Amino acid sequence: MFSFAVFIHFKMSVLVMWAIVIILIVTCLVLVFCLVQQRKKIVEWRQADGMKSTFIKAIAREIRTPLHSVSGLAEIISKEDLYLSKEEKKNISGQILYNARLIATLLDEVSIYTDEGSNGHLMQDERFSPNRLCMTCIDANLANTNKGVKILFRRGVGDELFVSADRHIVELVLNKLICISCRFTMKGEITVGCRYEDTRKLLTYIVEDTGGGIPEERKDVLFKWFDNPDAMSDEVELDLSVAYRLAEKIGGNLHYDTTYTKGTRMEFVFPVR
Repeated sequence: MFSFAVFIHFKMSVLVMWAIVIILIVTCLVLVFCLVQQRKKIVEWRQADGMKSTFIKAIAREIRTPLHSVSGLAEIISKEDLYLSKEEKKNISGQILYNARLIATLLDEVSIYTDEGSNGHLMQDERFSPNRLCMTCIDANLANTNKGVKILFRRGVGDELFVSADRHIVELVLNKLICISCRFTMKGEITVGCRYEDTRKLLTYIVEDTGGGIPEERKDVLFKWFDNPDAMSDEVELDLSVAYRLAEKIGGNLHYDTTYTKGTRMEFVFPVR
């Protein structure tokens, strides 16, 4: 009887010891898992913080273009001995309004980026001419081209065509694509145009250039949202990531044409009414 009691006591002690060991192992595993998750969050936070810094630098660079244009126009109209016709005044006024709206649109982009669209740009359709918008964006980027590079307009639809979509976002995406082509095209030309599919109500803006093209190793992550900013090529991938996200907001898509071999061709497709 005594031996049986000792045996039971020993058995219970072993079970308690194993239970304690199991609890310690589980606790260690939980702690390790928490540390790994915390480390992962810290890495993600640092990556996001680096992305935001890169994004702010990119926005600052983009805002300089319309500000420089407005500054130049202000110098023109400030000359006391300058005579301007009604048409010239109208043209200058239009350029100032365009650049002011471009700055406002860039600020909308900041809201879209920081708030993930929840409290950012208010979606609003506006009727516009695809050709006219194309020419407006081309004119806005003429000063950004490298020496000897021309921006050409390829007429793919009639001037009588008018469509409805969020013009602000369309203009911003198209401007980004043209601006990127201007930066990376050292010789040759940049061609901008559009086509319209009436049956599916889709408008496509096309921006192609004779630049160096997209590096093979970067094609698969070209539009990735939170890619590593340290691996980006002069912030261009951030611009494309933002443009891709903006295109998605209006139900559109942005893609790289792999069949084009003379440089880079980007197509921006979106639904219109």
